[in-house]
Amino acid sequence: MIDLETRLRETMQAHAPSPVSRPMPPRTASRVVRRRAASIATTLAVAVAFVLGAAGLFRYLSSGPTAPQPAGEATVTMPSPTEPGVNFVTPASFADLGPGEWPTVEFGGVKDPYVDREVGADLNKSVVSSGFVEGTEWSLTTFASGGSGTCGELFVGEMGDDGGVRFCSQVPDEPGQSDLRIAGTSFGLGPVTAYAGVASPAVARVEFELADGSHRTVEFAPRLEARLFVLFVPIDAAGHIVAFDRSGERLASEPMCVGSPAPVEQVTGCGNGLSTTFSAVSAQP
Repeated sequence: MIDLETRLRETMQAHAPSPVSRPMPPRTASRVVRRRAASIATTLAVAVAFVLGAAGLFRYLSSGPTAPQPAGEATVTMPSPTEPGVNFVTPASFADLGPGEWPTVEFGGVKDPYVDREVGADLNKSVVSSGFVEGTEWSLTTFASGGSGTCGELFVGEMGDDGGVRFCSQVPDEPGQSDLRIAGTSFGLGPVTAYAGVASPAVARVEFELADGSHRTVEFAPRLEARLFVLFVPIDAAGHIVAFDRSGERLASEPMCVGSPAPVEQVTGCGNGLSTTFSAVSAQP
């Protein structure tokens, strides 16, 4: 015998409508997904931070705090008086040479030698030699300049920031012989002294006759009709630079004109082939 409660339940099930799912408010599903993703990401971030923090604490307790490291270069900046909005960083000295000490010079090994594109942007400058002097990059370029013949530029520094010099085979209004044109340059940040120059086709070799009685023969930059050369010498070097023809006769001679190293953070130059000098970019604190 079926009781009253069972009969009522069967009757209601037979006549009641089927249950219908109620729709969620708009974008509820996407918000739920984003909330779950954010929750998972937060949990992972907390776990990673905990692991890294524990590792750092372990290293600190094992070895103690790390001593502060000195900066690789000076960091005091000063606005440029001629270029508003530009700050210059004081370059660090790249060498410490004493009187009579020859700088350590390497040829080659520079991946991207510096070429000055700011001055004479219309000139077709090409690198003919490069390397390192006391561990700092240097580059020698050549180009033709109307009225000045064959010219060259010697720069020191990865971006030429330690200074440079330009020399030419013909200097307007400059009297004197033209078989040997030289530019002596002192880079105060070194201090390093260099002689760069260009010789005429009549010159077979160039030799440095130093005041101490020693001699140095320089090699011309390779694969060039123009005979360009560079030699880094002691900061107090004196003597003469002599050009010889193929028979060994002297064609020309020029004095080594740099009498003393340039002041710190300056570049000075001299010589019968000198066109201009480019001072080191620097700022005083």
